Amino acid sequence: MSSAASASPSKEKTGVLLPLAVAAAGALCLWKVIQTCSVPVHPRCVSVVYDTRRKSVLCTSADCEMRHDTLPRVSHFSPVLYLTSAFMYCSRTRLLVPPSSFFGVFTLPRGVFTEPGESVNCTVEGVAVCDGSINMMVTVVYTIPFDQMERYLAAVGPVPPNEAIGKTVAHVARLRCAELSAGVLLSKHRRDGVFMEPFKAQLKSKLMSEATVLVSDVMVERVVLLESS
Repeated sequence: MSSAASASPSKEKTGVLLPLAVAAAGALCLWKVIQTCSVPVHPRCVSVVYDTRRKSVLCTSADCEMRHDTLPRVSHFSPVLYLTSAFMYCSRTRLLVPPSSFFGVFTLPRGVFTEPGESVNCTVEGVAVCDGSINMMVTVVYTIPFDQMERYLAAVGPVPPNEAIGKTVAHVARLRCAELSAGVLLSKHRRDGVFMEPFKAQLKSKLMSEATVLVSDVMVERVVLLESS
């Protein structure tokens, strides 16, 4: 009788501890998954999770405030999308990245999505003009339309647009300056009257069509004469 009575509390104790052990193991596994598959989100940045094969955006850390149901999503990964969205809603400071080489993450400054935008300084060296050559220092102020992140990813890739902007500035500057003299470009008054408007217009059009970068302002900070003929 006493043997049966002593066995009964032992079974009850085991019955209580087993669910607790399972719950603790599950919580530990969940914590490890979160640590492995999530990335921290800096408050001044927007992190983007994308499909590396299709160049499609899965989700971003700014969806809750900027998306407004305008940004295309990867429909064939909808369960993953719902999971990452739920995780982001609960966390706000971390973004869940599926544990697969098919997905990657990149980060852009938050300022590129809102006015006044971000600026990039470009130096174009050895620009040929009618009577010599010059160096130009150009500042471009730009934004990236949040609802066109798919286009941006396909055109530029999972990187900031600085390099694409610099190459486009150099290309357009060389085309436009080839028709002008150094004197026109060295004089701010003459430069503003003859060069700036067509330069800005072509730069804006080319960056929007080829890189999905919306230019809001362009400034030529300095022109240096290298040689004259």
